[in-house]
Amino acid sequence: MSNIRWDFPLLGTASLSGSNNAAITMFKGTGVMDGLAREICQNSLDAKRKDLPDEVPVKMKFELVYLEKSKYPLFSEYENMVDNAISFWNNHPLCTPDIESFLANIKSALTEEFIPVLVMSDYNTSGLTGVNPKPGEQSVWNLLVDTEGISIKQNDSSAGSFGIGKNAPFAYSAYNMVCYNTLAEDGGRAFEGVTHIVTSQRHINGKNLPTQSTGKYLYFENEYTWRPVLPEDNCDVAQLDIFKRTEPGTDVAIFGFKTDEYPNWEKTTVVAILKNFILAILKGKLEVTVKSDDITYVVDKNNLESLLYDEFSEDVQLRYTRQIYETVTKSKPQNRKIEESNDLSIYVRYDDSYRASLSRFRSTGMLINTTSESLPHYSIVVIVNDVGEKKLSKTLRKAEPPQHTEWKAKNITDDKKLHNLAAKYIRNISKAIQNILDEFERAEITDKVDAGIGSYLPDSSDMSVSSEGTDGLRTDIKIKEISSYDGRVFYNNQYESAESQNGTAAKGSGIKAGKRKHKKRQNKKIEVVKQSSGDKKGVSSGSGKVKIVSLNITEHRTYLMAGNKYRLYLNSPQEYSNVYIRYYAGREDNGKDALVIKNVKLENLPLKDVNSEIMGPISLREGDNYIYVEFANEEIMALIPEFTMEVSNEKTNS
Repeated sequence: MSNIRWDFPLLGTASLSGSNNAAITMFKGTGVMDGLAREICQNSLDAKRKDLPDEVPVKMKFELVYLEKSKYPLFSEYENMVDNAISFWNNHPLCTPDIESFLANIKSALTEEFIPVLVMSDYNTSGLTGVNPKPGEQSVWNLLVDTEGISIKQNDSSAGSFGIGKNAPFAYSAYNMVCYNTLAEDGGRAFEGVTHIVTSQRHINGKNLPTQSTGKYLYFENEYTWRPVLPEDNCDVAQLDIFKRTEPGTDVAIFGFKTDEYPNWEKTTVVAILKNFILAILKGKLEVTVKSDDITYVVDKNNLESLLYDEFSEDVQLRYTRQIYETVTKSKPQNRKIEESNDLSIYVRYDDSYRASLSRFRSTGMLINTTSESLPHYSIVVIVNDVGEKKLSKTLRKAEPPQHTEWKAKNITDDKKLHNLAAKYIRNISKAIQNILDEFERAEITDKVDAGIGSYLPDSSDMSVSSEGTDGLRTDIKIKEISSYDGRVFYNNQYESAESQNGTAAKGSGIKAGKRKHKKRQNKKIEVVKQSSGDKKGVSSGSGKVKIVSLNITEHRTYLMAGNKYRLYLNSPQEYSNVYIRYYAGREDNGKDALVIKNVKLENLPLKDVNSEIMGPISLREGDNYIYVEFANEEIMALIPEFTMEVSNEKTNS
């Protein structure tokens, strides 16, 4: 028997293993290459050689090749172990249909004469050092190939640690088999195969003894002595052209790649790389070649735009990726301090065609996730930067799950202090984003709204009635009282008197409607807009005789943006100053409740606190105006705005 062979250690007193390997299953997803691309590319980015300048990218190649099975003993020996596993479980009382199906699928895949092998290679990296480690030396090779449940970062910037994530390639193999090859910067060269199947058996001294489920293809000396395959061993598989190297780096090869589940693997791989490493590519940190006999793609910063907008312009998976690209290339970063100066960068961009998106990135340019908790039509990109002692970056790495798809304090279960720190950082990131949104100045926004929102927000202009006469010099205050009936909105005119700076209302209802008489309404009157001495927020002080008139603004709509934030669009027939706005929430009983406005933001002006039922005075320009309003009430409401204006009462004494 050759010294280069598969070794499945004897089970001894260890537990039997079935087909449910959770560490592999979590990366399975038929037709999607994201899990594989994320793990492979992030590990390569982490392994960039430290002697190379920033402008030199990590280069990667995904290449599919086919090996003729009969030429390589690796396959026949592996098939024998699969047969042994089938024999072991055939009459075992603990055998399940899942185990039977798992082994049958591997056996079926091994009937193919030409075996698909997806080889993923990186360059400008350090390779897997420590092939022949000195006593006490930490071996990166052993960490990746020969350990389970040990997670150690290669450096402070590492997104990966060769922990659970290293199982991702196995999810894409019909054999559950992956081979590793490296030329390390310390001069080490090595090759080794790994498989995770189920408990099998070996024939030893006339007995069939159960084996462990994990097997290694290596140089085997005895039960206690083994090592990886070295160049001098002349291993036929290790000497394939795809594993020959002249510069440091690592090759990860998926034997029995599932071409039936990933028939368009080239395109799905490119899409996965674009989705998850758009910033790494844009910043020139990563270049990837995807190659098969049929097609070759090159993904780098020079052709990034053509891939997004030409080659894959119709791919819906890249919708948010295109938004991210535009947000970062067409807006300026706003740096913030969470723990250390400039440890967070935030980009914000508005476009009517955008879907709400908040995308979070590691400093390496790897996407953590994109969520839709942002405002409609806003794209927000958050990047955690490695600065100083990297406190924010290190903490958030601990708050990621094995798939690196979120920042959540709940992912830290064994360190309460770190858990609380992560929760604090995550809250402060959210606050930083909100503060920037509150101050965000936007130009030339057209009046559009997401489908569905307009269906439940009232459009009061649809049922408005023009008021009689003009409002400009009325001695009385005119207020439009709005009621709803069967879902419709209509207006009635109501007048009251006001005097001097205190705005005291005259006694009595003062209801007028020209020559027509109306019965006094029983529902609660809308309170007159009153002037104050300046102690009340949201209302200006004044002196002398003033009056408040209603504004005949019939074209206006209020749109829900997110939470308790709304956008008011109004088309003003002329310029106005000293305008006041108050809002009411319609009730099911046709009544309405005045709402407290927390703050307001006008275009090209900073956010202003209000904390009152009235906001003002503000100025309106002729034509389109956009006002952003945040209410104290966080419920979704049917909003009814009221517009009034303060004017000098020059005719009071005439």
